Amino acid sequence: MSAVPPGKALLGLQRVSHAYGAQTVLREASLTLHEGDRVGLIGRNGSGKSTLLQVMEGAITPDEGLVTRAQGLRVALLPQQSDLDQRLTIDETLNAATADLLGLVEALNAAMERLAALPHDAPGHAALEAECEALEHAVAVRGGWDLPVAIKRVRASLNLPEGERRLETLSGGELRRVDLAAKLIQHPDVLLLDEPTNHIDTRSITWIEGFLARYAGTCVLVTHDRYFLERVVNRIVELEFTRVYAFPGSYGRFLEYKAQVETAEARSEHNRQALLRRELAWFRRGAKARSTKQKARIQRLDQVEEQGPPIEHREFMFELPPPERLGKLILEARKVGFCYGELTLFDNFNFVMRRDMRVGILGPNGCGKTTLLRVLMGTEAPVSGHVKIGDATEFLYLDQAHEDIHPDVTVLDYVSEGAMKWDIGKRRVYIPGYLERFFYDRATLHAPVGTLSGGERNRLHLAKKLLLGGNFLVLDEPTNDLDLY
Repeated sequence: MSAVPPGKALLGLQRVSHAYGAQTVLREASLTLHEGDRVGLIGRNGSGKSTLLQVMEGAITPDEGLVTRAQGLRVALLPQQSDLDQRLTIDETLNAATADLLGLVEALNAAMERLAALPHDAPGHAALEAECEALEHAVAVRGGWDLPVAIKRVRASLNLPEGERRLETLSGGELRRVDLAAKLIQHPDVLLLDEPTNHIDTRSITWIEGFLARYAGTCVLVTHDRYFLERVVNRIVELEFTRVYAFPGSYGRFLEYKAQVETAEARSEHNRQALLRRELAWFRRGAKARSTKQKARIQRLDQVEEQGPPIEHREFMFELPPPERLGKLILEARKVGFCYGELTLFDNFNFVMRRDMRVGILGPNGCGKTTLLRVLMGTEAPVSGHVKIGDATEFLYLDQAHEDIHPDVTVLDYVSEGAMKWDIGKRRVYIPGYLERFFYDRATLHAPVGTLSGGERNRLHLAKKLLLGGNFLVLDEPTNDLDLY
């Protein structure tokens, strides 16, 4: 996507800083959003991307700095974890999302009725006429006249389930699509999308790409889907080591620029190390700090040493514990079927798992992929058929919802129930050292899980499950929220 001249400034951050306890996630961050921006916000897990979006939305007031917004600016945020009322139906959710716009239409109709009943030369006629024009403009800008058609189009394009279904009955992908639809039909001036492609099937992702290409407002999206980034954005903003860096153009252009920056930093560090070696050799030959020139040279050596190398990211490393040996029978399904009421998810399903098989399960949201996994593992009983699980088979299951993560539990309590050491088979693991390989330092051990980002929670879920061991991996959307690295 080619770069376009920036439009009117809508939202600005000036030298914004924010911390959670001792952990600073934003430091003097400055950024301006303009009309027509399609900003891809990227960075490693825990770098502060979700926090930055919440600052833009207004849900978080930063510790320092200034946030400015254009008058009457409307901002909508799609969070990583849905904030919708799970007791509502889909129809009730969409109606609630458009309540303020419907209120504008009702206010306009009421004002038009008052204007029609008021004589042209009556006092207040001009003011009421101006009010009607302002309301009519606001309704037109937000697509109020075409709202029923727009809702119908979004529902069909995102393939939403029946309107009377309650949100608590939906799959992860179905709930994500409903949440996205509720944000899109609001038609905000600034649309903030935090991992919009999580839990969403390929068909829906393709439609979202087209929608954002035509969207008249401004959009900021956090995603680790680099193909989605390349096709949608016209500007990249990177969060790295608490700082914000903005780059015009596509994701591909950003990668080229980033490679040049890192090459220059590597060259600079090489030169710094060479200078240090030369100066240290001179110093060890018995340099005497008698002259002004020699004093300046020693001072320069001190400055070069203090400068230090560029900050580098730690490498993410983990290992699977040695599994127990599988038996001859691993898993076998015969004529298995499952349904919810009158809705049949699968029927007459036959499957035999062999050693070293790698099986991928594909299908649109809501078709029953997660349910199939649960039936095969024996946590859901099939409606028909039967499943045989080998005596030596131990499932290591990573679910997509992370249902066992409570936000108030500390990292250490969640992973090992507070134990500092854990036995896996015949091996004893020291938990703080184990968690360091998942990027959790000692200061994080007693932090509540609720303070972690989506990617950090996903890594923590992985760390806990690996401690439990197993010889049959079952992964339900394992890459959701995880960064590219």
